[in-house]
Amino acid sequence: MGKHANRGRYLEEWIEHTNSAYMQKGLAVISKIPTPWKILRTYNPYTKQYKISNAFPEKKSTVDFGGTACNQSVWFDVKSTENKTRYPLANIYGHQREYLLNVAKQGGKAFILIHSTVLKKTWLLWIDQLTKVIEEDTKSLSFEWLDKHCEIVKSQNGFILDYLPLVLKRKEDCECD
Repeated sequence: MGKHANRGRYLEEWIEHTNSAYMQKGLAVISKIPTPWKILRTYNPYTKQYKISNAFPEKKSTVDFGGTACNQSVWFDVKSTENKTRYPLANIYGHQREYLLNVAKQGGKAFILIHSTVLKKTWLLWIDQLTKVIEEDTKSLSFEWLDKHCEIVKSQNGFILDYLPLVLKRKEDCECD
């Protein structure tokens, strides 16, 4: 694992806690999507035991979270940055964008939560917004741009990051005809 492999783990934990509270209150069933891992083991004939010799992701995962809220499919990834002024779009991988685009085409809610550790602020970026800025060949999103174009996810109503009201108020038409 790389140096920054668990950089956003605290953010995922906040979302997992929020999702658990949503479920307890009957508001949503949204879960963490595990990355499938391939475990290689070697056998030691002297101890007659197997030991893990290597482990690596078996395939690219989809996104961090997925589920249902108010009869709507909800899928998203969470990203964090320590950058002081902007979020680099290179941190959002092609397979994640593709997956979220497919969710949106099926009428699901598809987005990315971007958290600034410096500003202690989280924005909700819809997949259609992301697609538009990538088409414009933008390499990063300034925090100023995020403030202007995205909604801020706040701690409220007893939830650490209460993103669900923002997600459910957005009206979208299914593009699958």
